[in-house]
Amino acid sequence: MSGTNKLYALPLVCFKAFNSSLSEESDRGRVIVVACWIEEFLKVKLMNEFSKGNAGARKALFSDNGPFATFSAKINAAFCAGWIDSDVHHDIQVIRKLRNVFAHSYNPKSLDEGETRNLIQSLRVPHRQFYDWCQLRAASTDDGVVIYSGEKPSEAREELHIHGAATFRMALPIVLAVLASNLGIPFATDEEGTIAKIELPKHMETGQQGHAPDRK
Repeated sequence: MSGTNKLYALPLVCFKAFNSSLSEESDRGRVIVVACWIEEFLKVKLMNEFSKGNAGARKALFSDNGPFATFSAKINAAFCAGWIDSDVHHDIQVIRKLRNVFAHSYNPKSLDEGETRNLIQSLRVPHRQFYDWCQLRAASTDDGVVIYSGEKPSEAREELHIHGAATFRMALPIVLAVLASNLGIPFATDEEGTIAKIELPKHMETGQQGHAPDRK
């Protein structure tokens, strides 16, 4: 017999705890944890789309030999199904590559190295919020620090280096919000299980292709 549909939702409190914990992680830990959460987002979407049949059949889809076993398979399935737009697909592939850099090296790695910094700077979705993404510069002032792009402000003093980890952390909320909105991921907002979905402002709904993904 076929089972009844079950809605899978992520507890919003867990996502908030994840977001706050990123400041405590090393660069390696931060990238791996983010990749795990993105994979969980994709898994929730796939579980909700493939929610019929029985428990054994559904479980087989995500088994070690199943079609949705790997992070890469989940990403490509979401893209080919039209659930995520091309910018989001590009950016989570970038995060997957970053994850592989850190996970497959026993040497110390940093988000400020050439390879990893270039990957971060290639992210596309943050341009929806910051048109000058990765053109930002920083300088000290008499009162603190100013972050700017273009011409140097008159109050700027000494040029400061913006670490790759800071750039990555600035990008994460934007990438994750657009991904969650693309997927229509349900979040449980309270103990009663009240369901909500992320709503984006209009300027963040579309990317370089100028259109939002089809809803399926």
